Amino acid sequence: MSIERFPVTDRATWLAMRSRDLTASDIGAVLGLDPYKSRLAVYAEKTGLLMPQADNNAMRRGRWLEAAVLSAIREQNPDWEVRPAAIYLRDPEIRLGATPDALAVTDKPGITNVQCKVVNRPAFERDWAEGPPMHYMLQTLAEGMLLRADQSLLAALVIDTYTAELELYEVPRHESAEARLRGVAVDFWAMVAAGQQPAPDYTRDADVVNAIYPQSTPDPVLDLSTDNRMPELLRERSTAKVIIDVETARLGEIDAEIKMKLGKHERAELPGWKISWKTQTRKEHMVAASTFRALRVTETET
Repeated sequence: MSIERFPVTDRATWLAMRSRDLTASDIGAVLGLDPYKSRLAVYAEKTGLLMPQADNNAMRRGRWLEAAVLSAIREQNPDWEVRPAAIYLRDPEIRLGATPDALAVTDKPGITNVQCKVVNRPAFERDWAEGPPMHYMLQTLAEGMLLRADQSLLAALVIDTYTAELELYEVPRHESAEARLRGVAVDFWAMVAAGQQPAPDYTRDADVVNAIYPQSTPDPVLDLSTDNRMPELLRERSTAKVIIDVETARLGEIDAEIKMKLGKHERAELPGWKISWKTQTRKEHMVAASTFRALRVTETET
């Protein structure tokens, strides 16, 4: 492999560099192993159908606390040399990229790649009980491969309200696994070149589907008369809407009775419950114009 190395000097340039590649953090999603991102979402991002995920509180927390992870590693291993990597790596032949968090010289020979994660205690106990989640392991393995590191560490800083604990997991180089990762990148870009969209995960891809098809065309009318799945879906949708309407009406009745019991009181308490019905003022505001597609289903006589 001929690996290109680019210094990471600012976030905007880094985002632009990684947009042209399948990255180490995408591998798990492409393999269907990432609980936070689907295959279709990766495809849509890399083909320009969907903007990359916007910055959010969880992403900012990870960036801000990365220094804390490295500080914890140094404190628990004072003989190690640990520093941020600040590089973007890519294999231009297969368009696979990675951004290692840090490099370390440890008690093992050679250079160690370090991938940092910040995990809240409940998520750690739920998802890491049998070891790190596989999509994190694959991300770390891909980084080590592109870095040509001698080994890798997946470092998890487990935090809760009052404590923080560091967990270190070794991720050794693995020739056959690395060959598989390269194959994933090759297959992904071949799929993109052929225009073959991955099948949606309808439990997670509603926003992706909306982004892929933002505009409607009035004609021709699509004939779905031979689609055996559609009648089942439409019947289920109709039933679900009836249930929603009934439950929404009942919720309104329940809320009205609770409010009547509170009367003029803003708060109420009873064993196991706290209730608030507080006066609020919403500022006047103008709603910006927007374009969107509205799905409407009407049952007709057959």
